[in-house]
Amino acid sequence: MKNFNQSLPDMDALQQIPILTLEDEDCGFQHQFSVRETYPFHTHTFYEFFLISKGKGIHRINDASILLSEGSFVFVRPQDRHGYDFLNQYDLELINISFQPPIFHKICGLLGCPRSFFTDSPLSLHTELTEPLLSDIRGKMLHIGDLEPGAGRRLYLSSVLPFFLYQFCPGPSLQEASPLPGWLSALIREMEKPENFIEGLPRLLSLASLSQEYLNRSFRRFLHMSPTEFINIKRMDYAAGLLLETGLEVIEICQECGIHNLSYFYRIFRKQYGCSPKEFIRLNQEGRQ
Repeated sequence: MKNFNQSLPDMDALQQIPILTLEDEDCGFQHQFSVRETYPFHTHTFYEFFLISKGKGIHRINDASILLSEGSFVFVRPQDRHGYDFLNQYDLELINISFQPPIFHKICGLLGCPRSFFTDSPLSLHTELTEPLLSDIRGKMLHIGDLEPGAGRRLYLSSVLPFFLYQFCPGPSLQEASPLPGWLSALIREMEKPENFIEGLPRLLSLASLSQEYLNRSFRRFLHMSPTEFINIKRMDYAAGLLLETGLEVIEICQECGIHNLSYFYRIFRKQYGCSPKEFIRLNQEGRQ
């Protein structure tokens, strides 16, 4: 295995490294379980995010070597030269989302952030995610991979990429919030499971074995939302997937998410996605034509 001290390629080698493209695709997805599965040192014509889901390794980027560990979230730009190496006996698992430059330009406009902040530094932008943000971003990236290439994937991608890029914006970052207590981190991991968030607040109270008042205070303090808001975010992510992947009626999806009031389901879905479930389906269908 290669170690941290391996030297970078010489200049002749750098001039001949492969250039990757997405061709006509709007979005690429890879879930790789070892450095051996990653592409050799290369450059490309697109932007990408990658997240280290497990393990440790080395990111060789331009003229530097950066340590990667679980939670490393990295934004890589076109023309960056990069690849991955082993770190002694360690290996890593990573999730990668790639997309075309016009999409990046639109996101910068939405965020009101100059492109130069993301593009002018010698190295790509790198941050370390902690819970619950780590699980949230990991889940969203994996969901992109679950969707078939096409309009459905493009629609979901457009909804999550601004959130990904926001992690690197100037100013306070979400991961700078107070560290989560161990019991709350464990509870969040359990509530990531569909069988738990579908059951909703009663299941959360059962798993926590704490009073609802104490849970409300803790969720407000550490997550800046109520337990019900946290559960509804998970339910609506799940509902969006069902809308894109199944032929179920909206009322059936409402029930599948553990909600028994259709008007309430419409209200919280619109709050999260900016449109009704039926409009969400229509936009997806129009994109396929």
